[in-house]
Amino acid sequence: MSDAHLRWLRDAVSAFGAECKHNLAGPGDREAAIRGPLEQLFRTVGTHCARPDVTWYPETRVQHLGVRPDWAVRVGGDITGYVELKRSDGSIDPERFTGHNKRQWERLRDLPNLLYTNGTHWRLYRYGVQVGEEVVLSGPLTSAGEKLSADDLGAFDALTKAVLWWEPTPIRRVSVLVRQLAPLCRLLREAVREQLRAEAQTAPASDSANASSADRPFTGLRSDWRRLLFPTADDATFADGYAQTVTFAVLLAHTEGIPVTGTSFHEIGRRLNAGHALMGKALQLLTDSVNERFEVTLHLLARTIGAVDWGTIRDGDRDAYLHLYESFLSVYDDGLRQRSGSYYTPHEVVEEMVRLAEDVLRTRLGRARGFGDTDVHIVDPAMGTGTYLHTVIDRVARQAAERQGEAMAPDAIGRLAERLYGFELQMGPFAVAEMRTTDLLRKYGATPPPHGLNLFVTDALDDPFVQEEQFVSTYAAISESRARANHVKANVPVTVVIANPPYDDKAENRGGWIEKRVKGQGRPPLDDFRHPGNGRYEHALKNMYVYFWRWATWKVFDAHGDDRHGVVCFITPSAFATGPAGRGMRAYLRRTCDEGWIINLSPEGQRAEVATRVFPHVAQPLSICLFVRRVDHDSTEAARIHYRALHGRRAEKLARLGELSLDDEGWRDAHAEGARPFTPAALSGWDDYPALDEVFPWGSLGITTNRSWVTSPSDAVLRRRWARLMGESDPVEKALLFKETRDRRLGRQVAALPGFPHPDRPMEEASGANPCILRIALRSFDRQWLIADNRVLDYPRPDLWESLQPGQLFLNQQSSHEISSGPALVATALLPDTHHFNGRGGRLHPVLHPDGTANVPTGLLRYLAGALGLAEVAVHDLAAYAVAVAGHTAFTEHFAEELLTAGVRLPLTRDPELWQEAVRIGHEFLWAASYGGHDIPGRAQMSDEDGVRFPRATPGR
Repeated sequence: MSDAHLRWLRDAVSAFGAECKHNLAGPGDREAAIRGPLEQLFRTVGTHCARPDVTWYPETRVQHLGVRPDWAVRVGGDITGYVELKRSDGSIDPERFTGHNKRQWERLRDLPNLLYTNGTHWRLYRYGVQVGEEVVLSGPLTSAGEKLSADDLGAFDALTKAVLWWEPTPIRRVSVLVRQLAPLCRLLREAVREQLRAEAQTAPASDSANASSADRPFTGLRSDWRRLLFPTADDATFADGYAQTVTFAVLLAHTEGIPVTGTSFHEIGRRLNAGHALMGKALQLLTDSVNERFEVTLHLLARTIGAVDWGTIRDGDRDAYLHLYESFLSVYDDGLRQRSGSYYTPHEVVEEMVRLAEDVLRTRLGRARGFGDTDVHIVDPAMGTGTYLHTVIDRVARQAAERQGEAMAPDAIGRLAERLYGFELQMGPFAVAEMRTTDLLRKYGATPPPHGLNLFVTDALDDPFVQEEQFVSTYAAISESRARANHVKANVPVTVVIANPPYDDKAENRGGWIEKRVKGQGRPPLDDFRHPGNGRYEHALKNMYVYFWRWATWKVFDAHGDDRHGVVCFITPSAFATGPAGRGMRAYLRRTCDEGWIINLSPEGQRAEVATRVFPHVAQPLSICLFVRRVDHDSTEAARIHYRALHGRRAEKLARLGELSLDDEGWRDAHAEGARPFTPAALSGWDDYPALDEVFPWGSLGITTNRSWVTSPSDAVLRRRWARLMGESDPVEKALLFKETRDRRLGRQVAALPGFPHPDRPMEEASGANPCILRIALRSFDRQWLIADNRVLDYPRPDLWESLQPGQLFLNQQSSHEISSGPALVATALLPDTHHFNGRGGRLHPVLHPDGTANVPTGLLRYLAGALGLAEVAVHDLAAYAVAVAGHTAFTEHFAEELLTAGVRLPLTRDPELWQEAVRIGHEFLWAASYGGHDIPGRAQMSDEDGVRFPRATPGR
């Protein structure tokens, strides 16, 4: 376009410059001085672009705390963009933002059409990505006046039109849908969180409940949400649920052909009620009371979804539903995806799990038609987007067509839908599951059940026996959904539970009635997974996947009297099948079930090479596990457990998974006894060897400081750190330097460590005296210095300190994780850190008790001497033999499968020559491992420059 055609724009820019110069010459805020001229400039642009109906909403609050773009621009009835104005001498380059500007940008970049300007520099951003080049008006605003002009008038014209003429572009791919939908959903979530904070600040000081619902609408919504769906939801959970519910309810309506623009959200929800009552009513409930500030983001959301060409998306990707939610969650909040365990389960895994579960139905439970049998009820308690249930539907449809012709598939699917149940905690994946299921039923020409699909937004672990409240009609659909979900959980006998349950090892107090005692219901079901004397390991039961195991086994094997039969099929971490924490769980499964199958998908162990992982992002070893209880269960017989491991790269494992069957020859029988691991009974004699903790019974974790500043390779550095702490007079700064924890605070007085006294005063009163410093074994090959003061150590293990003496050695085995490489046993003469073995836990076995006696069972050394024909066997000889046998990788490789149980067993020989050779090698090893601090029988003692024959404390050089 020629410059002549844009004369009006050149004049408008000139007028803008003149007015800015005039305003900036006076007092007041430099940013506010150019607000009026900027509004007039855009009105002029709107008039010449045949868009005279430009409306400005100044100081429009956009949803994140502390974020207030200067304007929202509405053309006609639609928001077309936002304008953020910076002072005339300020930068508009996000790369240079700091402080408030940086925090503001990190929130505003989620907007679909955002103009940043300081009056002379102009940039347009869409979802955080700059569109086109920066446009510059020449000359400073303070002096240019009417001479202000654009270097490229055409580019400036295009930029202003882009703000006023913005329309959502047609969306024809899932990836584009996710990129545009996730930021708007995130904006909505933060809007709710900000609104809740604002309402909390305006609540009456005496009782926040006294505030009217009109003044605090979202506080009331949050309370209703808790009562109706999620009793334990906090503000963050509610805000996330709100945003995902509204976003996916509108998307669901659009896929059902319901108009989502040019109408109210209440009307969208009303029309959605016909086939999706829960989502429809939830949409109405959550949007009926919103204020004007929310309407901006909701309007943008509806316009964006209205531009989705779902038919084209589905034509181009038949698995569009399948990939939608995980892709969405990765962009929306990847941390939430990781915390919730929302990982896409490979379809090959799902299909084979469904196939194997159906084989169990046919071959062990007499259900000839498998999932098609009319009394088989199936539930996925962690449904996600419904992949397992949809695979069951496809399988039943295919089998019905093969048996009786294509015309019978709709009838088979219709009857199956009555017996198919799904529970999901998050509204987003639930909505996707409804979309997929509805679409699948349409594909087969099947009619949904009269009462709707048996898919529920609910926490499977919530108490199903809670007394239901009666709600007014406003909430009837949601209340009914919760009541139906609880009825299924409490009363419907289930034949199959199949799922990929979430993994979260920090799940204490999130297991509902499965974990905690409920008044009037006796002991919690999780207690059946506990084992006598196993308490020190059972913190690992506080994991979401364990809670779901207990819910599934309770539902199928315990809950329904004469109907206590069926199959549980999960893919979960393998730790319960092999580790010490799972002893009670394994004992329960052996006595409750008739048969089980363990398919180890990760024989390579923890953090295996990514190419070998079935889930590339999951480092935990995984197994597919099936357990069945028959109608004629014999309680006197332990379940027979079959085991097999799948080796190789991911594609090879999936191929082998597709080839195996329940009764082929590739299975090995696992141990048959009570709490033993679900691993093959060893052919090597391993089970007959004594465990290390039977040979050296007293064991302990190493010292746990819970603060890194108390250790260093340099003792001089520790003294400087100590002096810095002692010299700090500001209590707040001193607490930060100290790193206060639950167990160690500046004002807390604690007892001194045996042999390492400290002044009888808390740290806040400590003087600047030199600290007591001790050399310790931080890792297997890393000696460092430690401030030996109980006031700065959270868990020092005083009995270990008391045991320090000449001749003391600490053997260390990796008992908290499987051992897959390297030595199975290490040793040190220094006091070890709790992660001394390899940075991931371990258990110490001191050779000597604090009183100097040998840490072995009474009579063991005398027995060994007699069996070997020796005059005597010293405890240090036994320690040397242990490290000679187990302290190298050949032992680990030879007993790789046996060591899956995460505990060392010690093969003992009766051959005196072999014994003597092992003891000789072991003493050499101990001498080297202790840096010359261990006496080697028969040779002169050597010591290094640190004199570490016996770990010692040094107050100073």
